Amino acid sequence: MGKSMLLEMQPFSYFASKEQLRHSINERVRKLRNKLTPSTMCVLDILRLRSMKVLGVSYLKIETIMALTKVSRASVERAIRKLEQVGFIKRVTTIRKTGLQGANIYYFLPSDDGVEVTGLDKPKTPEKSKLEVPKQEANTGVFNTPKRPKDTKKNNVNGTHLTKDSSVIPSYIPKEFSNLIQQGFESGHVIKQFWSKVVLFKRVTGWTRNENVLPVASDAWEYTKNEYKRDKKEWELDRFLKCFFGTMKRIEEKRVEEHAAIWA
Repeated sequence: MGKSMLLEMQPFSYFASKEQLRHSINERVRKLRNKLTPSTMCVLDILRLRSMKVLGVSYLKIETIMALTKVSRASVERAIRKLEQVGFIKRVTTIRKTGLQGANIYYFLPSDDGVEVTGLDKPKTPEKSKLEVPKQEANTGVFNTPKRPKDTKKNNVNGTHLTKDSSVIPSYIPKEFSNLIQQGFESGHVIKQFWSKVVLFKRVTGWTRNENVLPVASDAWEYTKNEYKRDKKEWELDRFLKCFFGTMKRIEEKRVEEHAAIWA
């Protein structure tokens, strides 16, 4: 980065010291840490690290942010829009001598700039999954819970209608996840219910489609199994699903808090 660009960036700096910059970022993160997705936090971290030569101001291409965060272009652009929306940063486009668009200037706004955070105070209540299992339906796995009566009919054809085979696992469910849940439940129908909770979790926490959520789901499943063993009581399937989903949310909240502690 040349001296001319550094001089061009100077007017956008609102901070007199690194401590002041860190304090401002910390304040914003504390207020918004439960509202920012993992990819947005990664982009925010890169902008912070690259804003030390001219305090609070960075000069970066989208491709550079993608390479540093290992996040897709769509996720990077979405993260930047979100940070602008909540008044965290502002973006200034630059034009090269050739007339083509250059890299963008990103600068942090001070925490007391009067920008009101909108659209985040009242998160939308997630819709209930359409795949929710009735409360009284018992699971069909290896746990010591009431089992459904076995269907003695071997033929799936009933008149002119075909009945679904509940043992079949849908192809869109990752095999790694299916193998995980099959430790306790063999029914494809039940595995489908657990996967619907993973999809709902990604929707309400802001995970993008390409982000790998399986490590969180795996930890939540292990915790749910251990809770069942400690309880020493029979659980309905609905209780397994609620424990699994709630544990994923708690894991995500803890992860975001740890990420936010970087700036503390």
